[in-house]
Amino acid sequence: MIYGEFEIELGEHADIVYNSLLPELRNTPSQRSDISLALEGGTIKLKVEADDIVSLRAALNTWLRLVKIAYDMVVIK
Repeated sequence: MIYGEFEIELGEHADIVYNSLLPELRNTPSQRSDISLALEGGTIKLKVEADDIVSLRAALNTWLRLVKIAYDMVVIK
């Protein structure tokens, strides 16, 4: 098993972004990776575990993109 961990500092927007990602966490399409999210203050902690490097890359790309999209929607003016 290989894994990647990210701490994403979002300040006051972290709670909104975290809650918007929870439904995605419940409906992950792949059985080849496991995702965990945690909210600690203004930081979202993302951990991705996968059986192989290809699955890890795909899952990280997906989840980092989801975080970015959720954040962009919160701060849109």
